[in-house]
Amino acid sequence: MNILLVESSAKCKTLLKHLGKSEWRVLPTGGHLERLPEDRKIHPPKEVKKAYWSNRPNDLPKPPWFWTERGEAAIGAIKTEAAKHNSVTFYLAADPDREGERIAWHLEKLLSDVGRCHRVTFQEITKPAVLTAVDSPRNINQDLVDSALIRTFIDRVVGWRASNIAKRFTSSSTNSMGRVQTPTLGFIVERELEREAHVPVRYFEVQAVTSLTDWQVRFHERSDAAAWVDDKSKFDPHRTADSALANTAQAALVAAGSISVADVTSRRSSQRPRPPFSTDALLQAAGSRWGWSPRKTSTLAGQLYEAGHLTYIRTDSTRLASEAVQAGRSFITKTWGDDQLGAATAPRSAAGVQDAHEAIRPTDLTLVTVPDVEPDVQRLYALVRAHTLASLMVPSQRVTLSLKARCENLDCALDGSVGWYTNPGWRRAFQAAGLEKEAEITPITVEPGETLELSAGDAENPNPELREDETKPPARYRAYALVKAMKDAGIGRPSTYARTVERLEEREYVQKEGGALAPTESGRNIWLEAAPLFSMPDEREVFQTDYTAAMESLLDDVAEGRSKASTVWETILEEFKSAHAAAQEACKTASILPRTRFKLMGYLEAAPELTKEIGDLDALTEQNGKEWLAEFRSRGIPLLPSKKQQHFLDELLEATELTLEQTTEAAELKLAGKAPNREEASALIDYLKGVQAANTAPSAKQLKWIVDLAKTSGKDEAGVCALVGLESYSELTGGKGGTASALIDTLQPRSNRG
Repeated sequence: MNILLVESSAKCKTLLKHLGKSEWRVLPTGGHLERLPEDRKIHPPKEVKKAYWSNRPNDLPKPPWFWTERGEAAIGAIKTEAAKHNSVTFYLAADPDREGERIAWHLEKLLSDVGRCHRVTFQEITKPAVLTAVDSPRNINQDLVDSALIRTFIDRVVGWRASNIAKRFTSSSTNSMGRVQTPTLGFIVERELEREAHVPVRYFEVQAVTSLTDWQVRFHERSDAAAWVDDKSKFDPHRTADSALANTAQAALVAAGSISVADVTSRRSSQRPRPPFSTDALLQAAGSRWGWSPRKTSTLAGQLYEAGHLTYIRTDSTRLASEAVQAGRSFITKTWGDDQLGAATAPRSAAGVQDAHEAIRPTDLTLVTVPDVEPDVQRLYALVRAHTLASLMVPSQRVTLSLKARCENLDCALDGSVGWYTNPGWRRAFQAAGLEKEAEITPITVEPGETLELSAGDAENPNPELREDETKPPARYRAYALVKAMKDAGIGRPSTYARTVERLEEREYVQKEGGALAPTESGRNIWLEAAPLFSMPDEREVFQTDYTAAMESLLDDVAEGRSKASTVWETILEEFKSAHAAAQEACKTASILPRTRFKLMGYLEAAPELTKEIGDLDALTEQNGKEWLAEFRSRGIPLLPSKKQQHFLDELLEATELTLEQTTEAAELKLAGKAPNREEASALIDYLKGVQAANTAPSAKQLKWIVDLAKTSGKDEAGVCALVGLESYSELTGGKGGTASALIDTLQPRSNRG
């Protein structure tokens, strides 16, 4: 029996249909199966503390691997299916990228004693692509695996070591720094600093509307002494700082009621279509067009890929496969004629781009709409299809008339323009999909000397209109624009863009304001205070984009077999260790850091008399602050509950309908004072969570998981429930501390896979 293993269960049904049920089984792995030790509750503490593991010469580290949350259950299900057949051959079809190659590597290690393993990849989930893949399997590409492993190792060492320093600069529970996360945070903080440094410049504009087009009064030329410029010395001829001049211009237009065309200049222009979508370009397009987050776009694109309608969605490439070019050109010829065909070859990716996968495109360009999907999925498919077809079409051709006009008793000219397409070209693909309005193709005639009456205005929309305003600071990043910044700087990769932006919000380093991203105080401190500490002897900084981009290039070299994996790993590790040592040394002599200040304030709130003992906090160094903390801990001074802790305690009391006195008595706790201190509040919270869990039914997902694990273990309902002292599933309780969770942990023990 042949068993095809894929990451997502959503693909299984489609793939089985392509392969046939008689000779194939298709099973999901759920993604990564093994991970580095990181959970202190279930992994050996000694291993959890390690930021990196030593390696032998010419080799990468060989750390212990542990099950992911669903790894052991997935392998158990695969082995159970394999046991039903005399012999099996595994086809490892994890995603066609570096992380997918690493997943296949883990699978081969875990399953090689059960059956023979082949690696297969496909760019699209179509029958021809899938059958071709299984007919031509290959071995695991160790270069790709090594590149993925180095990424995992360096993310670990940076995250573990830098985050220990990061926590000194935040007053919240967030204390994370990352190789890509922190430079991305830098974009947001630096933009905020630009906004704060912005100096508003006042200006006036006068606009008039005729049936032909809109007009703007041209107040100044660049050489004028009074020419208007903004705070960055950018010139705009249609703005003036002279309010009297603006009022005079408006009054002249009102009095005249018309303008006279003085000059007409015709210009022809051509606009080429954009190349097919790479991941970052798709995230940006959906974000700017519909305001979608990178996560939403990625999720919907993933659904289309898993259903077989799009090619692989994680790619830096803008290249199209030759068969896609042929299919697209055939469709364009039949629909719009061969005179609308663009270049006869596929668009090429830019230099330096990973080109392992082609661009994102429909697998069948003749499919106009996707059946049985939500409207947003349909819209995204239409965008990708239109974009792909457009890339194979001729440029759009446009004629633009640049106009100048005069008004009686007005010394300033008026500027306007009007235009039409002589050939919409590639825009036809977007118009056909309803993504763009039909282009104006009727030529417009206007001659010098022609008089144009001003259109009628009203109180809400006066014509002509005098506008007074001031320049605005640069806009904050929106999530999709942040993806573009990451791509332009060469940091991150298609598989990490959306997750990186999400993580910044989760860490409370940024917050959304009107849909845009603004840094929090913790975010500012991480970028402005913590990140600069990680400098190397040559003055490069670990968290600057150029260094991060250079690290990405090194990973590319390993993946392509141009550099030795162990050499690259050792180079990156030694550089970071040097930077980390510099950061540690800098912290010792620095002024008291935010996190230490926050902890000291906790003691001062609990015991105000300590203020005289400490003196001025601003006069303390970080080392002094740590010494005071150690002193106060040794005295056993009880701290007050944190704001979050107190809020959570109040919520639990309300949810369980218990009073503080009832809870204290039931928990058999004696308070040291009238109100609970921090340790007592923690104990009360634990007790109330247990009460809440006892009243909560397990989720449907938990019950299904328990039933599946029971089958794997060969136990019936009574035998399984007896493990937690119960008789049936109906007695199980939900929640993190409930018996359902405890039973899952019992049935699914984590083990060291070595």
